[in-house]
Amino acid sequence: MKYDVYGIYLINFKNNTGGELSGNHYAVVLTNIRKECKTFLVAPITSKKPGKKYRNGITINCLKYQQNPTNDKAFIMVDKIREVSKFRVYGDKQYDLDSDDIAKLKESMAKVLNLQ
Repeated sequence: MKYDVYGIYLINFKNNTGGELSGNHYAVVLTNIRKECKTFLVAPITSKKPGKKYRNGITINCLKYQQNPTNDKAFIMVDKIREVSKFRVYGDKQYDLDSDDIAKLKESMAKVLNLQ
């Protein structure tokens, strides 16, 4: 299966410890698959709850991408970027980020990773 860069897929992050993300979450694919080890980098997405502050990532409007989203907004957690195996992906691509959100994501990655 081919995984599109800036495509959104459901990923099983399994059980982790401390502040690490666990369970099933949607994530943005950030790199092409590495054929030798069948892995790629992703940035996890979490639903954005009212009144909670989020840092080191970008907010996306779910209404742009989904007909009946559970939440109106979601947050791409750039500071939680990690490598995952293609075997952690459940199902097909849900949607692609649009060019505006891709530009915001690239800017946030440059800031979080001190590339500016």
